[in-house]
This record gives sequence, C-alpha cells and structure tokens, in this order.
Amino acid sequence: MSRCAVPVALFVAGVFTSGCGGTAMTVTPEPVVVPATATSPTADEARAFIEAAEREIDALSLLSSQAQWVAANFITEDTEALSAEHTNRLSVAIQRNAMVAGRFDRITVDPTLRRKLTLLKLALSAPPPGNDAEAAELTRLTTGMEADYGRGTYCAPLASTLAAAGRTVTDSASRCLAVGDLSRVMATSRDPATLLDAWRGWHAIGAPLRTRYSRFVELSNKGARELGFEDLGALWRSNYDMPPTNSRPRWSGSGSRCGRCMSRCTRTCGRGSVSGMAASSRRTG
Repeated sequence: MSRCAVPVALFVAGVFTSGCGGTAMTVTPEPVVVPATATSPTADEARAFIEAAEREIDALSLLSSQAQWVAANFITEDTEALSAEHTNRLSVAIQRNAMVAGRFDRITVDPTLRRKLTLLKLALSAPPPGNDAEAAELTRLTTGMEADYGRGTYCAPLASTLAAAGRTVTDSASRCLAVGDLSRVMATSRDPATLLDAWRGWHAIGAPLRTRYSRFVELSNKGARELGFEDLGALWRSNYDMPPTNSRPRWSGSGSRCGRCMSRCTRTCGRGSVSGMAASSRRTG
C-alpha cells in the first residue's frame, strides 16, 4: 500500500491529514474561557465552567480515542504521529481546564459539582506541564513508548516457552514472541523454568524504554505540581477518598523489611517492565 493509500479506519477516526494532498479532517472544539473577575467566583460560574469543559473534553476525547485505536492496530510512524497529535490536544485541554478549576476550590458548591471539579484535576495520570514544548514532548514520549512496547519481541525463548505460546514451527521468525504471547505463557504455564524465561523476555522488551521513562516521570511531576499537587504520586493517591498523605502504605518505608524488598525490586525489576517502571515513577514522585 502506498504512503497515500490511507486505511478506511483513518477516515472513520477523522484524523486524516493533508500530507498527501488531501484536506485535513479535524474537529477543534472551542476552548473554555472563564472571564477574570475582581470578585470571588460563584457556584453558578463553576457550573457553567464545568459544563463547557465537559463539552470540549468530550469532543477531543473521541478524536484521541479513535486515533489511538488506529495507532494500536496499524503501528506505523504516521499513525503514531497522528495519535500523539490528538492525545496532546486532549491532554493540554484537560490540563488547562484543570488549572482553571482551581479558582473554585474555596467556594461552596453542591457535592456533585465539587466531585466533577475534583475529578477534572485528577483526569490525567500523566498531566503535561503548561509549557507547550514540554507538553508536546511528554505526549511524544508516551506515544513512542507505547508503540515500541507494542511492537517489541523476545526472540530467544526456550523450547518450552515456545510450546506454551502455541508455537510449533521452528524457523527464526516463529521464535520471536510478542508481549501478548508472553502474557499468555505467564497466564497458562506452571513450569518454573518456562515462567522465568517468559518473565525475563517480557522485561527485556521494556528495558530500552528506561531513559525515556525517566524523562516522562520528570515532566509528569512538573505537570502535577502545576496543578497544586506535591508530585505525580500525590496526584495518583488523591484518587482515593482520603488525603494523599494518608494513603501511603505502612510497609513502603525504606527502613522496613518489606520496604527494603520493594526498593530492591524496583531497582531490579523496574529496568524492564511497564509495571516496574510505574513503581519506579511512584517512588521517584
């Protein structure tokens, strides 16, 4: 298929650009504008703001989800770029609205509206910084890591691992197992050697992402602080119905036996897995 032969899914997603001479198909919702006033904001202003924010975010979320679906099913540099663009637009809109929502933190509103304002500030698991260049960088990092992880393979498995993955052909191409193959092995096999081999292969796929993930954590922490949180970890813990300082597990301290174990596992296991890197980001945050 030529570079200009765009899959039907791209037209359905509404993300086909004019790079091959076509007309760009995009939907750009109007950004929410809250007029600055000398007086304290009112509950009516808060309600009008959240209704407008929901309309904007819903429209951008649809386009972002469609672009991400195309990128996940047709992994190319072009679909990755499309996904990054629409994800960045959505993330920036959420971050901008979340910062405006802070104007209403000290006024009295009904519980439903207060919950909506709070959830808006917690909507992003990796909030971008207010700086446009850094926000775009964070989106590129996220999209790129997802694509590389999705296309990654482990090409030196044991024969038992291949069998557990349902592979019977012995040529070199069939020996490469993707993340989905390794997940099935981990879910179905009970052989210790096979499970260890699959675990090592799975972690090897994520290892090259380590440097980019460190930058991802740095930028996400900055975005979280701009929203008023101590760091990204505090934002994540705020999803519980308690202050983030009260949701730290007692065993996470470095002085406890479990804390030392978790710290060691994060340093070792975090080198090659998405879950390990998530643990690392929480510790870094």
